[in-house]
Amino acid sequence: MKDLPIANVRNVVMLGHAASGKTSLAEALLFRSGMISRLGSVDAKNTVSDSSPEEQERQISIRTANLFLAYHDHHIFLADTPGYADFFGEVVASTSVADGALLVVDAVQGIEVGTQKTWELASQMALPRLVVINKLDKENARFLELLDALTDSFGKGFVPLTIPVGLGPSFTGVVSLLDNNPASADPDLYASCRTRLIEAVAETDENLLEKYFADQPLEPAELQAALRRATIQGTLVPVCACAATKVIGITELLDAIIASLPSPLDRGVYTPAEGDPLSPDPTAPAAAQVFKTVTDPFVGQITYFRVRQGTITAGTDVLNITRGHKERLGDLLLIQGKDQISVDRATPGDIVAVAKLKNTHVNDALGTAKVTFYPIPFPTPVMTLAVQPAKQGDEEKIAEGLHRIREEDPTIIVERHPETHELLVSGLGDVHLDVVFKRLKEKFKVDVLTSIPKVAYHETIRGKADVRYRHKKQTGGAGQFAEVAIRVYPNERDKGYEFIDKIVGGVISSNFIPSVDKGIRSRMAEGVIAGCPVVDIVVELYDGKEHPVDSKDIAFQIAGRMALAEAVEKANPILLEPIMNVEVQCPQQFMGDINGILNAKRGRIIGMDARGDLQIIKAEVPQAEMFKFCGELRSITGGRGSFSMRLSHYAELPSNLAQIVIENYRKSRAQEQG
Repeated sequence: MKDLPIANVRNVVMLGHAASGKTSLAEALLFRSGMISRLGSVDAKNTVSDSSPEEQERQISIRTANLFLAYHDHHIFLADTPGYADFFGEVVASTSVADGALLVVDAVQGIEVGTQKTWELASQMALPRLVVINKLDKENARFLELLDALTDSFGKGFVPLTIPVGLGPSFTGVVSLLDNNPASADPDLYASCRTRLIEAVAETDENLLEKYFADQPLEPAELQAALRRATIQGTLVPVCACAATKVIGITELLDAIIASLPSPLDRGVYTPAEGDPLSPDPTAPAAAQVFKTVTDPFVGQITYFRVRQGTITAGTDVLNITRGHKERLGDLLLIQGKDQISVDRATPGDIVAVAKLKNTHVNDALGTAKVTFYPIPFPTPVMTLAVQPAKQGDEEKIAEGLHRIREEDPTIIVERHPETHELLVSGLGDVHLDVVFKRLKEKFKVDVLTSIPKVAYHETIRGKADVRYRHKKQTGGAGQFAEVAIRVYPNERDKGYEFIDKIVGGVISSNFIPSVDKGIRSRMAEGVIAGCPVVDIVVELYDGKEHPVDSKDIAFQIAGRMALAEAVEKANPILLEPIMNVEVQCPQQFMGDINGILNAKRGRIIGMDARGDLQIIKAEVPQAEMFKFCGELRSITGGRGSFSMRLSHYAELPSNLAQIVIENYRKSRAQEQG
């Protein structure tokens, strides 16, 4: 790889809905630029991007493929990201280190949930964008309609840069609107789109606007220069036409990437979370941002980073600024699917990888500049499964394997639930978790059994109860004695547990009162009617007795435990269940079905909104009903819906359902006790 000025570097992330053709487009860009000599296809399972057996088997991208193109004295670092919602963490990571974005839209399906989601992500990252309308060779392909739909969904600023010659099976090429040469294009389409382009570009530049109003011709070079400025500023979004699998419109797209999307110099200063601003200067103190790690079966961990400032050189020691230790760099690698290209150095804008770093992780900073990077805003998991080993004794293997997978994929969360004590693995969907468990088996040779997690119900009370309990035990020698009288009643919701000492006259010594409290707390943690924690109650200790010899700490703990259990049983106990705030995004035609299924899940619709072509449904739904929703939503919408959820509050579980939970608990207790 020859040295080029920073101005000749493009760092581009490809975004879009699943099956919009990103991987085919990446393959076509590699082929047209001369980086590969043979054009692969997703159907033939031989693309550069989808190089893993699992991606080829599923015919979807699971990980971002970081690619490299050398074209017309420019270096283009291209990230082909997954379109499947389950792997959106990969999209977020790559977008956070890009300078520009290609948004790929299916000419038949149009704007979909993934289109909307990735557009919003690029907006949050303030990335200049270029839209590619792909698959214009397919039946029912559209161009002008999608151009208008983009404007309706995301606002003004979309301008055609190339237009199709024909549509569907008759699509044979594209024509650039910058050159005043309609060639074989439909004259009406060419005239209307060129006017649309020129007017939009002229409005961003006073000199061009004056020439336009004076009916003076606008030269392609000055139009392109103004379009580049407007694209980088985010004022305009160029739109290109193509058919990736037929390599039509790809040369023009490559030219547009170079001409319209920014270099690191155009992006300018990057402001880290801590430290001085970073400039794309190869001579300044080095700072590189780690955004991805992958475990390779042959070379171990491979660490990906983007250079923000300075120069990183192969074969040298580099400081992990975040963790305060040195790492020895081996070869710097450009990853091209299964292939690796060694390079001597990396400068601002470059995306490279290095093998066998000992203790470097995602979000770390490498180099000599004293900086801390903002953490990558990975999405929150929406699906959880309980996990246990298929074979006894594999607990440590599972823990180690999940820890390693978690390092590669920060969207995975692994935790031991403090109330149900289950090992829980959470991810972005059923396919995501399926991939995790398959990796666990292949890489760490351990099988797991999965199940729907237990719901973390809580117990509380509606009524009041007074209980006097005496604990007396005599087994020879010193015995145990404690008597307590407590009054129990509900506390306000979410106020927790409150213990009130109302002992007067010293009937219980002050040193035993904390023992009663401790016993009550321990029984509350274990539960009374269903083995769930007791919450939101007030306990008043108002009377009791003690023995001068037999009273001791453990006796009052036991008395407190037993009194609390009896009081809860008498105070009209109920179960509380976790309620989730759920937000569903879907096309309009699926709203009725989704509303119906949410209502069937005891959900309460609390709002609806429109976001472009998509509808947003907001609801409160019991967590117990949401464990299978990910698959149900995918089935209903054909993968065009997505959702997020978070804990909202606890609410009373209907008595008929509570009785089932209580009966199941009693049966399990009976089985445990033989």
